[in-house]
Formats: sequence, structure tokens, C-alpha cells
Amino acid sequence: MRYRKNPTVPAMALPLPSGDTWTRADYAALPEDLPVRVSLIHGELIVRPRPHPIHQRIARRLATRIEEAALDTWQVDTDVDVLVDDDEVEPVEIAPDIVVYSTEHDVYERPIPAALVTLVVEVVSPSTKRKDRRVRPVLYAEAGIRHYWQVETDQTAPAFAIYTYELDDATDSYVPTGVHHDRITTPLSLALDIDLKAVRNR
Repeated sequence: MRYRKNPTVPAMALPLPSGDTWTRADYAALPEDLPVRVSLIHGELIVRPRPHPIHQRIARRLATRIEEAALDTWQVDTDVDVLVDDDEVEPVEIAPDIVVYSTEHDVYERPIPAALVTLVVEVVSPSTKRKDRRVRPVLYAEAGIRHYWQVETDQTAPAFAIYTYELDDATDSYVPTGVHHDRITTPLSLALDIDLKAVRNR
């Protein structure tokens, strides 16, 4: 399969890969103005629709709060590619909703190596629930990304919650560290203290 079709995404012409699977070079050659979001998972191009405004608003507001609270050694961006697995045949390159990564990385270069990323955040959308809750966390953990946050909105402010996870080195999987509604305080490696009311309120 050259790319996975999503019934909610309108039919469109995408470039074809150079071989049976998508390589990192094929992925990098895609135009930046695609009307959909794409990721590269095990050599397969995964297509999903652009998110709703509320999704983008929460991601933008949360990224701003993280950036304001983060140590000077970290930089924060939204929807930027992270190289999760550099496998030659089945590479994985994903753009999380929010990425916190080392200032060692040149912002003019893409993708960001997973080794330089300390936190990824996914805002769960109705069309991406399974990937955000099950598929992507496994890939991020396997890549050694220390912290993972899952933002649940359920389209209403009272249901807003951020589920935080940290990597367990013994199992190379994430373990839950808390559920946050009004405020989030993280371990010293991140040293974040964020008031969430301004993020969740419309």
C-alpha cells in the first residue's frame, strides 16, 4: 500500500514513492502546502485531515505556556517533524502537535532527531483517537522520548484533561504520572509549572 486512505479526506493526487515503500527522501520531497497532514510510519505514508480550529487553539495555547515555563535549554514548536526511527526500509517520521526539544538542534533543519526531544504532546481528535492513544505513544517510547502528554478535550471544557506519562527504562514503555485539569507541574528534568485554565477556556 502506497498510502492509507481515510474516508474523511477528499480524493487528491499525491506523489508516488520511488519504490514499494516510502523512503525518508520520498517523504522529504513532498510539498509543504499539502491540504492534509501526513506522517511516515514504517515506510507507509499515513494521511489524515487537517484538525478543527479548537484542536489548533489548544495546541497553540499549550505550546505557548510550555515555552514560557521551559528552561533555556529547550525550544518548543508545533507540528514539526520528528525522526522517530531511521530504519532504511521502514522509517518513522511523525509531526506531533507539540515538540519540546534541545536548543542544540538547528531550527532551519528538519526532521528533529528523537534523541534531542524530551517531550511530545498529542491533542486527541475524533479522527485520530486510536493513533493518538495507542499507536503513537508506542513509537515515541521505542524512540526513547522521555515524556509524553495526551490532551483529551471531548469538545467541551469541563472534560479537558492532560494525561502525563514518563518513560520506564526497564520496559521501554510509558507509565502514567498524573491527570491534570487546572495545573500541571512536571519533574525537574522539565521543570514546568503551567496554569491550564487559560489553555482550556474558549
